[in-house]
Amino acid sequence: MPSSEAVQYYQQALKLGQKEYKQCVHRGLNPNIQALGAEKLQLSQMKLGVMEVPIYLVVGSTEEARCNSFSPGFYPLMSPDSEFAMKWTHLCGAQLSEGIHDAIKCYEYLGRFYVQEGNKRVSVLKSMGSATIQADVTRLMPEKSDDITTQIYMEFLDFFRHSRCWGVHFSELGGYAKLQAALGFAKDEDWPEDFQKKFKARYFNFRSSFYRLGGGSLGLTTGDALLRWLQFYSAQDFLTSIGEGDYRKTLTAIWKELCVHAETDPIAVSLAPSGEGEERKSVMSTLLGAKKKLRLAFLFQGTPETSGWTAAHDKGRQYLEEKLEDSVSVECYYNVSPQGAEAVIHEAVSDGAELIFTTSVSLIDATLRVAVKYPKVRFMNCSIDQPYVNVKAYYCRVYEAKFITGAIAGALCKTGKIGYVGSYPILGVPASINAFVLGAALTNPDVHINLRWHCLPGDYMSEFNKEGIHLVCDRDYIAEQPYGAKGLAWLKEDGELTLLASPSWQWGELYVRMAREMLRDPKTIPLAEDASRAINYWWGMDSGVVDLRTSPDLPEGCWALADILRRGIRSGMIRPFQRFIRDQEGNVMNDGSRDMTMEEILKMDWLCDRVDGCLPSFDELLPIARPTVRRLGVERDRIPPEEEKET
Repeated sequence: MPSSEAVQYYQQALKLGQKEYKQCVHRGLNPNIQALGAEKLQLSQMKLGVMEVPIYLVVGSTEEARCNSFSPGFYPLMSPDSEFAMKWTHLCGAQLSEGIHDAIKCYEYLGRFYVQEGNKRVSVLKSMGSATIQADVTRLMPEKSDDITTQIYMEFLDFFRHSRCWGVHFSELGGYAKLQAALGFAKDEDWPEDFQKKFKARYFNFRSSFYRLGGGSLGLTTGDALLRWLQFYSAQDFLTSIGEGDYRKTLTAIWKELCVHAETDPIAVSLAPSGEGEERKSVMSTLLGAKKKLRLAFLFQGTPETSGWTAAHDKGRQYLEEKLEDSVSVECYYNVSPQGAEAVIHEAVSDGAELIFTTSVSLIDATLRVAVKYPKVRFMNCSIDQPYVNVKAYYCRVYEAKFITGAIAGALCKTGKIGYVGSYPILGVPASINAFVLGAALTNPDVHINLRWHCLPGDYMSEFNKEGIHLVCDRDYIAEQPYGAKGLAWLKEDGELTLLASPSWQWGELYVRMAREMLRDPKTIPLAEDASRAINYWWGMDSGVVDLRTSPDLPEGCWALADILRRGIRSGMIRPFQRFIRDQEGNVMNDGSRDMTMEEILKMDWLCDRVDGCLPSFDELLPIARPTVRRLGVERDRIPPEEEKET
């Protein structure tokens, strides 16, 4: 006779099974465990032997008739006086007295397990809260397919060979390579046995915490959530966390990030300022006296003397202080490396900063890790297409000014050939190249663009000279530097460039508007807890953040043309991509009847048919370009993570 304790376990498990069964029926879901299907057993098989597997991955049986005895969670459904119940309680008694030692026999298919022998053992151990079960596993290999589930599983097989870890699943390709890199392993590096054990234990606790917080409703796998988590916390944090409580605390801190990550459209793009004018001052605030100053901090990766990028942002910071000197207090930090940025950001927060700007994309990882620890401080990073609620991204629609620069180039070109130097193959750069081409074609129907890249080895200016190209669109003029880029320029035989026109970055306009919004109402730049989507500011010429710099030597007609186009773009009457466009393959990308969406423009990964050249691959890039391209590249999702060790 089974013990009363075993009978009590069955009664409790039966109640859970009946409840789960009714819920599934109500929702229109399968109320029983899954049946593998006889056709799957015809697939190629591979014996893996006896091993410990996570019991939550045991989801079904090879025999359809047995499925009706269990709810989806493997809880029993048969009446207490049935033969099934008797056998179940005997097994339960064995587990209580000495433990169940016999391994079940099962098939593994696409990372889940289907029982051949031992369904009741699974049910007993699941009902008694066991995390794992001993199983004699045979793998069923799926046929080759373009199906995304099969492709992800093939990536899992490679990951499993190195990690020996079950249960790590992702909803998109590339997740396993990213996890391998995030944990500090090279692509083909095996995990030490002690690391495997530690990871499995931590992953189980992480998964439990994720689901207890409601992760099952987000549409994310536990693996998806862990990858997101590792953007805010380190692998060491993951491995040293003790118990579910630690993970619940950190998961709660980034829960909004996980919710946004699960959305199909996680980013809200701000294309223009709100339209507010000067900072409002009410009669009451005037009577009460001066308002407390807004405290801001700027982090620069270089110095104004050594970096044109830093010089441009620092000039914007100076403009901010000049315009709002009575309302803001600003602290600056120069020569901040990505490795040391966290400490500097912590220092800025400790010094009272309420709004922190990190002015290069290479600082975003450090910004994310600190931002989640200070939910009442606002953080902004100079980048684009960043799906984070804790850190806002900001950038400029440079392609608008590039369109005007192209029109000037087309008007000046006598040979029909113009040289163009691309910076990096990152988001927005193909749009700038194409906008330049379309602008040039506006004034010169026969023009073609010879494309070179600053991020590749070689002397592109010498190449232009050899090809007889003397009108060149260099990288954008940012600040006066000894060897700085010149924008659109005449190329002399000695390689010198004479500036004609260039997009101009007026970061001060953005910084002033952001500070004024904070002074007027801080909620206009929402904290993570108040945000429903990530916010990216992508402002254009109508905001004043982007303008056009022209040389006094520019012919008067070109200057007048540039002014007309500038006014048209600012008013919205002229839209660079609202025209007939073909790509290099001859495909019609726009028939001219509509304007392109911001998503289409930002994420262009193709070039117009008038461009002679192509987007470089990641392997071709100079080492200095790789970190930025990894973060913002037009093909960033296809860059192998393990190559980061080479940069």
